[in-house]
Amino acid sequence: MALKRVRKNSKSGFTLIELLVVIAIIAILIGLLLPAVQKVREAASRLQCSNNLKQLGLAFFNYENTYQALPPAYFVAFPPAANLAYSWAPLMLPYLEQENLYKQYNFNQMFNTASNIAVLQTQLKVMQCPSTPTQNRSETISLPAGAIPGYPSATFTTAAGDYSVISGVTSAGWDSIVGPPAGGDREGMLATPPLKSSTISGVSDGVSNTLLLVELAGRPEAWQANIRVATNGFPVVPNSGNANTVGAGWGNPYNGENWVNGSLYDGTGIQGPCMINCTNVNARGIYGFHTNGATVVMGDGSVRFLNTSMNPKNFVYMITAKKGEIISE
Repeated sequence: MALKRVRKNSKSGFTLIELLVVIAIIAILIGLLLPAVQKVREAASRLQCSNNLKQLGLAFFNYENTYQALPPAYFVAFPPAANLAYSWAPLMLPYLEQENLYKQYNFNQMFNTASNIAVLQTQLKVMQCPSTPTQNRSETISLPAGAIPGYPSATFTTAAGDYSVISGVTSAGWDSIVGPPAGGDREGMLATPPLKSSTISGVSDGVSNTLLLVELAGRPEAWQANIRVATNGFPVVPNSGNANTVGAGWGNPYNGENWVNGSLYDGTGIQGPCMINCTNVNARGIYGFHTNGATVVMGDGSVRFLNTSMNPKNFVYMITAKKGEIISE
């Protein structure tokens, strides 16, 4: 009986050309989908950032409802013999579901005592914007004697945050943006020493027109025009005069000391017309890692996204609480 010879199919499987075509199609699809995925991811991060600010804004309102006054931007006891200094943030802890941390913090002691620093080294998600490239950052600074007037030198490490108050506008910043004379009433919504408190009803410019909290993200890393110029902006940041990022710690009293000058559009300089997303060093404006702007919460609790194209005069007008400016469209 003769056996039939079975012929093998020489065309089984993929040829090299077919495989290359499939790989090319997959690469094109990835190239098309990746930007869309990144946009969705950024939208989610921006939404979480807005939610953080919304939660912080509600904490301020709950505090005001409890004490009939807003917390100070920061507080330093005078004379220094009282040995006391703290920022607005530890006062917010019980309204941010952080009651245990609040109970551990001793407001009758300096912020950099061992027990208080243990609290301030806690990484809090509500204090961090997910859009910031580096999460769970810490700030280590060494302050010389007298940096806080009358107080001794100090070295300490605290967990960094991405949100800050704006204390007001400097006279140089006002003259640079609006024009002289700067005049008085350039303070922001929250009281600064020697005053200890302010109220919502005392904001004569209208709470819907006045900034309460802003993004000042990324510190202690120093950023200028989307370029990281220093991993730690202490003691100074290049090309920024004597500016630094001290106050990155969410519970550091310096987080409440932020009088704005503005900067040049490349993020350098000691003052200038740019107030949004040019640099995150102190006293220059606000900074967020979002496309074309940064997020803020207003005195009425509403969260807004301020575009980099915003008229700098209007931004300055939104800082002051009692100066009586008219914000134009």
